[in-house]
Amino acid sequence: MASGVGSAVAQVTSAVVPADSGWNGARATDIARRAVAARRHAYSDSSLRSFRAEVQGHVYFFGEFRDERELVRADQVALEVLWQAPDRAYQTIVGRRHEKRLPTNISYHIDHLSLVLDNFGDRIRLGEGQEVRDVPHPAGRGALEHYEYRLVDSLEIRIQDEVTRVYRLQVRPIDPSLPGVVGTLFVDRETGALARLAATFTGASYLDEDLDYISVDLKSGRWQGRFWLPVEQEVEIRREVSWLSFPVGGVIRTRLKVHEYRINEPGQVRLARGARVGTVPPEALAAFGDWRAPLFAGPISPGERTDESLDKLRERARELVSPGALLGTSPVQLHLPDASSGLRARRAEGLLIGGGIAFRPDEQTGLRFWAGYPFAREQPQLAAGVSRTAGPVDLSLDLFLDRFADIGPVPAAAGVISTLGHGFEGEDYTDPYFERGGAVEAALSAGAGRWSVGIAVASHRSANLAVDPRSAIGGTFRSVRPISEGTLTAVNAGLVQGVGQGVGATWTLDVRAELGLAGPGDFGFSRLLVGLEADGERPDTPWGWTVVGKGGVGGGTLPAQRLFLLGGRGTMPGYSFRAWGGDRMAYGAATVSREVLEPWLRVRLLGAWGTTGLSRAGEEAAAILGVTESGAGRFSAGAGLGIFYDIVRLDLVRGLRGGDWVLMLSLKRALWPVL
Repeated sequence: MASGVGSAVAQVTSAVVPADSGWNGARATDIARRAVAARRHAYSDSSLRSFRAEVQGHVYFFGEFRDERELVRADQVALEVLWQAPDRAYQTIVGRRHEKRLPTNISYHIDHLSLVLDNFGDRIRLGEGQEVRDVPHPAGRGALEHYEYRLVDSLEIRIQDEVTRVYRLQVRPIDPSLPGVVGTLFVDRETGALARLAATFTGASYLDEDLDYISVDLKSGRWQGRFWLPVEQEVEIRREVSWLSFPVGGVIRTRLKVHEYRINEPGQVRLARGARVGTVPPEALAAFGDWRAPLFAGPISPGERTDESLDKLRERARELVSPGALLGTSPVQLHLPDASSGLRARRAEGLLIGGGIAFRPDEQTGLRFWAGYPFAREQPQLAAGVSRTAGPVDLSLDLFLDRFADIGPVPAAAGVISTLGHGFEGEDYTDPYFERGGAVEAALSAGAGRWSVGIAVASHRSANLAVDPRSAIGGTFRSVRPISEGTLTAVNAGLVQGVGQGVGATWTLDVRAELGLAGPGDFGFSRLLVGLEADGERPDTPWGWTVVGKGGVGGGTLPAQRLFLLGGRGTMPGYSFRAWGGDRMAYGAATVSREVLEPWLRVRLLGAWGTTGLSRAGEEAAAILGVTESGAGRFSAGAGLGIFYDIVRLDLVRGLRGGDWVLMLSLKRALWPVL
């Protein structure tokens, strides 16, 4: 019998709040016992002799740079799955294709590319037993001796045109310090069959010390009214360096779907005992052409955050166990906020070497300390912080001594480029000052948006040129601008909101507001910065484009370090660096690119426009910084090359109104937050 498989599992209604809502209540234990008994029969019905399934899916590998994910490699697989009672199975990978978007030598465990059968069996293994091995299944033999259960409710799920009633049963290990599953079982009320397993693992389950977490969501459907068979599975695996707290990680995300079943077909070749996975020869893999979806139509579109269902899975699992039970990597690590906090050179500091330590008592709490010493300035810098996640809300407290800050407001270069510029050009592309104080912030993630609000109190001090002005290889160092010194107390609010898809791009709105409260430094001011970005870089086409627009306005009495600065690298190349300032600013930039030699070469066309204006709010600040308003808009235009996966960029740009030609070396912007 052939069956097209549609949507896996969709919730229709939720009802029946159980009377025994505590752990190991009588009803919960009875339902768990029924689920264990049902799994003694293959797929909950002893009349199932065999099946053949057609499966296709995606495997994505992402680099995680601070809070953003960048697609590194995309794979797509097609499998033919044969199963015979009681425990014989063979999966054949009949098609596979992939594409790299960033350099990587990753190779996958074979079970990352294949279908999980019978919800793992009685003992769960992942990564061919190198990631997770012999973890008791919460509906396997002996499960009631290892786990405790809680009945949440009863609900209805729809599979194609059939509605099935299931119990939702939470599960956790009796001893959370042991290997085990934490999550939710969906148990068929009629048969006790397992309709869905959505779970993660305790930290003790992970054999690979670099594993941060593994989340699985296995969905089954009932076929011919009696057989509960797999229809869709999602797995997410995150790794990071176990001994180092650094904002870089790797994430593997898979989604496999069953597209067709043939059940109890006569005449199948008898399989050997056990479960194995094989593959056809490479030329046959490459020749496969019956793909049901594009390569880049998988579980997460590049650039988007994690799918909400797996996000919620981890969040709910944390509520079920004691703090620290889900923690994978080491709780104590060396700490670097970014690469430049370990080693950098700036004209207000000279060479700086730094490092720190981080401590995570549980998955929701982090403490960190960092210290750096700038050898030319000879005054140590210190930073300490604590962060806490409570559901969708992130709370943080930061304290800092002589923190290096840049006037901005638009970052001009990655940290490593600033260090190179410092050494070879006498220009580190910053306008620095130093802060002493603290800040508190609360951030809420809701849908595609992230809201934040906080308050900061800091003493601001001007920086000085700390190095020999003539020591740069390619010239002399630019002087350091003074700022408005004093104590600044400010309330900050922000919103980063995805506003959807349109014109072949992903659109993002970024709003930042700051209210400076009058105090010893007379910093009574307000400032609003609004940005809109369209990202048209898509992996399924050689073309790409981006458009960025920003507008800002300030009121009251702006301190010099809150003026809007434009000009040169980061905004309008081809003009002097941040030559113009104002309490009003408008700025826009656009880039169009096309890949011409994958992955080595991409050609780029780029342009920018900006203008600043001054009123009474910014006149004093402009005089302190030595900048003027730009008057009419200033324009830049040029062309360049993206080299080696578009990581390194070399652009030749000219300022079109009294500007010059400039040759710029830069890096892919997604890497800036960690460099």
